[in-house]
Amino acid sequence: MKILPCILSVVMVGAALAQAPENIRKPDLTIAGANPAVPVAYNLNGRFLAVAGTDSTIRVYDDPSDGRSTVELAQTLRGHTQPILAIGFSQTNTLVSVSQDQTVKTWDILSGKLLHTLELHFGKQLVPAIAPGAQSFLAGATAREVRLWNFQTGELLHTFEANDSDVAALAFTPDGRSLVIGTTKGVVRVLDVAAWKMTRSIDLDTPVHSLAASANRIVIGYGDGTVALLDPGGEQTWIPEVKKHSGAVNAVAFSPNGALFASASADKTVKVWGTKTLKPLCSLEGHPGAVLSVVFGPNGKKIASVDARGNVNCWTLPLPFAAGAQP
Repeated sequence: MKILPCILSVVMVGAALAQAPENIRKPDLTIAGANPAVPVAYNLNGRFLAVAGTDSTIRVYDDPSDGRSTVELAQTLRGHTQPILAIGFSQTNTLVSVSQDQTVKTWDILSGKLLHTLELHFGKQLVPAIAPGAQSFLAGATAREVRLWNFQTGELLHTFEANDSDVAALAFTPDGRSLVIGTTKGVVRVLDVAAWKMTRSIDLDTPVHSLAASANRIVIGYGDGTVALLDPGGEQTWIPEVKKHSGAVNAVAFSPNGALFASASADKTVKVWGTKTLKPLCSLEGHPGAVLSVVFGPNGKKIASVDARGNVNCWTLPLPFAAGAQP
């Protein structure tokens, strides 16, 4: 692969991190933000990290958490004309991006080539979710209507009306078979994607601020700093909520094996939790502004988070955390 001749300076923190009583960890490195950014995604083998900015570009970094003192900018993808709402990898080196310019674009990140553009005209206020893996599904909510498209053909496959209130967040399960919907009224619904039928509806009575789904759990982030888990398939639907953030939980994400989840908050921190115990394992600190997004790498060891100033912090979790061990 040809790497573009661009080397960015990063802020390095010592590899041997002393653990404070609250297990506070500083980032391995920080990529200083040039523009505000929100969507962030690792590719499927963890080699590349893609970050989308409000300047309508996507920057792709080559393995930015391997302990080097510099980080290589592999590609800058240009083609969107308005801020990017969501990104995700459909194959190892194939990136999908959704923008306010009403288009979905598919890119080859090795060459930087734009492979496909589709105009969908989904409206100005879109809550998007891209199905993981090779499935060409894009779910998008505008107000109370949820739509499912094939982003390769442009076909509108299904629509669903969340008739209680506006949709606040969407997330696919890792296998892409279910779509989870959270509303501003606090109702969580699970849809079977193939049948397009609702399999579960849970009334939480508190507005959903963010959500993520694993194979058998749903994590909810609330505006008061609370995080909570749902077990949509079990007899015990609700796992008690815990308030540990002092600001709104703007984003949540599960590790690939579902043993951990991370919560990104307006209080400038990211917390890593054990799914079974709902106990915080460590607090990731070092952002100068509210943290807007967080993602795990495919091996469960890497975490990347982005703040309101566009700074990207990269972390490597120590074992046994990354292996899913519980405190």
